Amino acid sequence: MPPRTTAAPWAALLLTLPLVGCAPAQEFLDRAAPGVDALVPLDPDRVDRDDPFAGSPAEDYGEGFPVPDAEAVGPYTSEQVEYAYAHTQRLLEAVYLNQDAVFGEDNSELMGLLTGQSLEWYMDNLTNEDFELNSRHVPFNLTPGTAEPIGDQVRVDGWMRAEAARDEQGWDYLSVVTEYTIVHPVARPGRPASTRLVTSHLGEVGYYDTGVEELEAAPMWYRAVAPVHCVEEYTFTPSYDDEMPKGDRPGGVIEDAYDLETTREMDGCGAVGDT
Repeated sequence: MPPRTTAAPWAALLLTLPLVGCAPAQEFLDRAAPGVDALVPLDPDRVDRDDPFAGSPAEDYGEGFPVPDAEAVGPYTSEQVEYAYAHTQRLLEAVYLNQDAVFGEDNSELMGLLTGQSLEWYMDNLTNEDFELNSRHVPFNLTPGTAEPIGDQVRVDGWMRAEAARDEQGWDYLSVVTEYTIVHPVARPGRPASTRLVTSHLGEVGYYDTGVEELEAAPMWYRAVAPVHCVEEYTFTPSYDDEMPKGDRPGGVIEDAYDLETTREMDGCGAVGDT
């Protein structure tokens, strides 16, 4: 638990949220010839470079994170809710739509949106040796050199809503609940392999009154990503169809990566179908 829990009541909540990843479906493993490491030849270039969302649910998704109309919630004014919505939108854009962050681990835009105790916690825990407590779980970074974007669009489906909340330590705060499916079409640099990375984003941004003019934002979210290798790391390594899975093997029934309800029940490395 962070030493300044009473000063930053949201920090303990952030650290309890799990990070989960998804691996390719078991059907991929069946393409491996028995007893050898080689794969049966196939076309690993799964994404149409001219129409990268074709044939997927993301064809019908929008772009960006739209903001609802603001209304007063509990003790929080419509102006405070409006600020919280707009700031949450900026946080999500900094995490998922900034290509320098996603593909280059440049999280400076995210850091610029954190203030006070939230920024202090983030900076202090970037080197935390406890994997679960490390703040590098907050951004969405792909492992350098493993992916490049296909096109310039990221498709998004989901919503945000505001509600008055109280955390386990008795602190009241304005909660902006966020639930999104985010789709990045990516390719392996230098080789003809591609896929659509589907991220299920769940959680909230808590807005606390710390005595300054604006409420202080604290991201408290988790995510599942598919298809990626199930290895313990702070970045996500896309899994392409021409390679064997690294790390843990996926378990359980084959799930739909676009189904947010599946993510709520995940615990560990799950198997998913085509994205």
